[in-house]
This record gives sequence, structure tokens and C-alpha cells, in this order.
Amino acid sequence: MKKLIVLASLLVLAACNKPPANTGIADGQAQRLKVDAATRAYGDCIDAGARSVDVGNDAAGSIGDRVVAACKEDRNKLIAEVASFHQIGHPKDPVATSRAVAEASVATLEDDLRQKTVVTIVSRQTAATAGTAKAK
Repeated sequence: MKKLIVLASLLVLAACNKPPANTGIADGQAQRLKVDAATRAYGDCIDAGARSVDVGNDAAGSIGDRVVAACKEDRNKLIAEVASFHQIGHPKDPVATSRAVAEASVATLEDDLRQKTVVTIVSRQTAATAGTAKAK
């Protein structure tokens, strides 16, 4: 009988305790918002550069490289945020692994942004050339 009372007491006490809060989900969601903001900032920097850079006589690819390089600070912030996000989901991974994952992810995004930048620059160069030809 004593064992039954002790067991019942333990069950009552166990039912009263709340399980620990899962802060990983909230942390992950908050970090995801930071990643989204950093991604927007990086994309906006590159887009603004593509729209405003002097398209002159240089090759569009070279100009695109300069535009992307000018946004290095935003790129570094994005890498840091992605690495932090990866650490939340994979806390046992070394920081170096999270950094490598972040760099690979940003490099993929950067390729797409660079291609869009080159297209924008070529369009601007074509428009400038057409405007010059009409003026003659």
C-alpha cells in the first residue's frame, strides 16, 4: 500500500511540473527573420549597384564583379546570420562547419544575383548604345 501511495504521489508531482520550454523553435524563428533581413539587404545592395554603376566601356561581367565586391560587408553579415541559423539546427556541429555551410549557401545566392546584375548592366549598356546611335 505504501508503494502505491508513493507512486501516486510521484505521478501527481510529475503532472504538476511543466516540461521545459522549447526555446530552439523560437530561437530558430527569430534567427530566420535575421537571415531574411540580411538576405534582403545583400540583394538590395547588389540591385542598387547594378542600377547605378557606370556601365562605360567595360565588360558587363567585370562591372558585375565590382558591384558584387562592393557589397562585401552585407555578404559577410549574411554569412554570419546563416551560420548562426545553422548552429541552432545543428548545435553539435563545429562552428567551422556552420561557417562552411553558410558560405556555400551565400555563394549559390551570389551566383544568381551576379547573373541578374550582368543582365541589368547589359540592358543598360544596350540602352546607352541605342541612345548614342539615335543621337548621331
